[in-house]
Amino acid sequence: MPDTAVLPVTRYTLRRDRCVIEVSRRLPLFRARLTATGGHWTPGSALTVVLDPGSLRTPIPFLAKAFHGEELTFTAAEVAEDPFVVDGGVAGRAVRLRGDVRHRDACGVVVWAAGYVLPARRKPARARGLVRLLARRRLRVEIAIEFVR
Repeated sequence: MPDTAVLPVTRYTLRRDRCVIEVSRRLPLFRARLTATGGHWTPGSALTVVLDPGSLRTPIPFLAKAFHGEELTFTAAEVAEDPFVVDGGVAGRAVRLRGDVRHRDACGVVVWAAGYVLPARRKPARARGLVRLLARRRLRVEIAIEFVR
C-alpha cells in the first residue's frame, strides 16, 4: 500500500472575500461578476460553489435586474487537481473549466480556471427577451478562488 493511501482526505472551505467569478459573452468589455455565498472542495473529489444571482455586477444597464431569484449552486462530482479540471453544472447547464492550482500551503489552496457554460438545452419558459437570449448563448467563465482548511 502506498504512503499516500493512509493520508486523511482534507475538505477545504471557500473563502468568500477571496473569490472572483466573472462571466462574459465574448468581449472582455462586457464582463459580469458574481458573488459566492459559500462552498467547499475536497481535492480529487466533489466541488460545490453557491452563487448569489442578485449580486451580479456588470456595466450593462438592467442586466443585473434580469438575474434575480434563488441562489445558484455549481456542482462537480469529480475534480482533477493537476491540471485543475472541472466538469459540472449550474442551473441545468453544463460547465467545463480548465486551469491550475496557483498556490498551495498548509492553510489553503488557490485555484484559477477558465472555460464555458454551454447553452441551455431548452429555452426558459417564463424568461423575458434578454434572459432568453443569454440562455441560448455559450458564456465564458473565469474563476479565481481560495479554499482554506
